[in-house]
Amino acid sequence: MANPLFTDETLRFMFETWVRPDELLQWPVFGEHEREGFELHLQTVTRFARETLWPTFGELDREPPRFEGGRVFVHPRVHEVYPTMVELGAVAGERPFEVGGHQLPRAVATLASFPLMAANSSAVGFAYLTGGAAHLIESFGDEALRETFMRRMYEGQWTGTMALTEPQAGSALADLTTSARPLGEGRYAIRGSKIFISGGDQDFSENIVHLTLARVEGAPAGLRGVSLFAVPRLRPEGEKLVFNDVHTSQVIHKIGWKGLPSVALSYGEKDDCVGWLVGSEGRGLSYMFQMMNGARIFVGANGVATASAAYHESLAYARERRQGRPLGRREAGEGPVAIIEHPDVRRMLLRQKAIVEGGMALVLHAARLSDTAEHHADEKQRERAAGLLDLLTPVTKSFPAEWGFESNALAVQIHGGYGYTSEYPVEAYMREQKLNSIHEGTTGIQGLDLLGRKMVARGGADLRTLVEEMTGAASEARGHGLEEIAAALESARDQLVATSTALGARGMAGEVDAMMRHSDDYLRLVCIAVVAWMWTVMAAHSQRALA
Repeated sequence: MANPLFTDETLRFMFETWVRPDELLQWPVFGEHEREGFELHLQTVTRFARETLWPTFGELDREPPRFEGGRVFVHPRVHEVYPTMVELGAVAGERPFEVGGHQLPRAVATLASFPLMAANSSAVGFAYLTGGAAHLIESFGDEALRETFMRRMYEGQWTGTMALTEPQAGSALADLTTSARPLGEGRYAIRGSKIFISGGDQDFSENIVHLTLARVEGAPAGLRGVSLFAVPRLRPEGEKLVFNDVHTSQVIHKIGWKGLPSVALSYGEKDDCVGWLVGSEGRGLSYMFQMMNGARIFVGANGVATASAAYHESLAYARERRQGRPLGRREAGEGPVAIIEHPDVRRMLLRQKAIVEGGMALVLHAARLSDTAEHHADEKQRERAAGLLDLLTPVTKSFPAEWGFESNALAVQIHGGYGYTSEYPVEAYMREQKLNSIHEGTTGIQGLDLLGRKMVARGGADLRTLVEEMTGAASEARGHGLEEIAAALESARDQLVATSTALGARGMAGEVDAMMRHSDDYLRLVCIAVVAWMWTVMAAHSQRALA
């Protein structure tokens, strides 16, 4: 039997609990949709993921892109599946009708993304990176840029990337050295290099547009001097496309996501690379954070999806693999039992299920907060949702990546000696998962962001919102007779408040270094407390449905 990736029952439960489609359909922006349309979209995407995309996973992992003659050639199956992913909304599903999108709620689009990512992260990566890059141009570019670049990207004719990292700077974007010299009319001569650019070169689309951070000559040092540019591999000149002096200098060989090439790019080796300014000079990093925050949610979703694919592999294996006999049942002649009957195997499977479905709820809640922050009629509700989303973004990225890796390791453990062989896909899923703790800011960076910025933002208002939400969930659980679960969540909430207060006091006293030494532990504490909140909500919803 093929890997289901996610069961239909789980997808339906999450649809009702976290997406809450009937509420969304009351908002004018989604008024042209119907519940049946959302359901049909999810069914179509899931069927494509299971029947078409998932069979390509092993092929792309075994046959990574080739680097020949200065160009990257991806697996032929990418050529086959990319147009269908575009058609299904993987690039522009959330974007408005007027720019060529499907105008789906982000929560619906995110739920639909889980089966796609579980089926083949590498192939899906091209689509989501393109969508994020095009959205930057939609949000901050002028009409000419939207017409030249954005529309072709949303339509699937061109792809896009985010080009931030440089070899000498890593995550320290203030230290980037890529330069931009004004040429007039919004055009700049770009010169420099970028590295670890996912999807930075391939052979299945006509063109690739790199959303690139660079410093305009004469701009101040540091982050304030960074601007954002659209730098195509081929630049439009009249009716033609000409090479824009953007060279692929290296392909990075990765442990996972092998079907999505990660490359080093060189701009302007012959002083003939042109970039178009997106928005205003000096605002590049603030613009790019739109894509980066979206990408962090994407990485969280991918962490959940990768853990889920491995969970279903290990669940099927545990039901089929016969080995050993339960304690107390060792009569002569009795044959071995399926290993799922052994308590420790059930422990590992339940641990995986808790991580996968808890992480899934977290990512969907973040997506639902994004919908509320952007489209709710009540301004106070928009502000409350935006603040809570800001606080939860590093958590939403980190929990699925870090605990997802634990879940993937458990899948390997359940397979025993077969787990670390390529005969079964769980070893590949574990390799894939490891990238999620590094992509879009390492877990350490997420901890610094959470404790150093998000916890103290707006005088701690967003943290207070989180505490209020946890308190409300505990109260509802208690109302359904879930006393033990409610008490456990309240205990986690109290520990979170006490720890936040103690660390905040150190910061207020000027002991910032002493405060920030605990950033990783603080992130882990918040992750556990938040996912406990997610499970409490789901427990109460289940009791309500049963009643």
